[in-house]
Amino acid sequence: MSEQPSIDGTRLDPAVYLEHVDSEAAALLAAADDLEAAVPGCPGWTVRDLLSHVVGVYRHKIVVLDTDAQPPARDDAWGAIPDGADPRDVLREVHAALRERLRAREASAPTYAWWPPEQTVGFWQRRMAQETAVHRWDAESARDGVDGASPVDADLAADGIDELLGWLTWPWDDDPQSAASGQSVVVSTADHTWTVTLHPTRVEVAGGGSDDAVALLAGEPSGLLLHLWGRPGEHGVAVAGDETALALLRERLATATT
Repeated sequence: MSEQPSIDGTRLDPAVYLEHVDSEAAALLAAADDLEAAVPGCPGWTVRDLLSHVVGVYRHKIVVLDTDAQPPARDDAWGAIPDGADPRDVLREVHAALRERLRAREASAPTYAWWPPEQTVGFWQRRMAQETAVHRWDAESARDGVDGASPVDADLAADGIDELLGWLTWPWDDDPQSAASGQSVVVSTADHTWTVTLHPTRVEVAGGGSDDAVALLAGEPSGLLLHLWGRPGEHGVAVAGDETALALLRERLATATT
């Protein structure tokens, strides 16, 4: 099997994703000094909850990569922390186990993934790098505020935008948007551009711009990625154009990132 091509040529080398999984996890742990601090981008969560979430995500992927199948339901939460354990220590252990599995196989090796177009280990190498980077920002924003958290690496952030917009192309037959009528929104960084076209039960995403676009979202890669993921703060993103089209896109993004 092969990796799914990115929409606008953002895909990184597998080794780069693996480096980000390690560096972002280390930075997340370094920022998690106050377990009871509120996480601005995850309302109702503390840093303790954030760590538990990441532990659960990692544990789930370990089972996926061990079995090449969708994991069965379990009685306890994936992110359950043993009584008396420090969630930071648990995350270190689970990260080490996930790291071993992500590095053990080629990116093109087949495995289960919830995204049908790409059933490969490479999907998870990419996804875990992106997951960890955004949650590292969450941990830093809990410690330093949304304006004090470090940006996501520009190349990784651009690829995260590409990944997220790609998810919007999944069929929306069960959740139609009656106000969608082919409006296009351009999403742009200095080096990459995507055009998102909204229909009632489908979304088209293409690399490059469009003269027919009715709205624009533009900014630096990290700020734009965090904006699309609904993280608080302005992030330096320019928002212009048709409010209906922008609202439709925000609605689709909110569903895709929940």
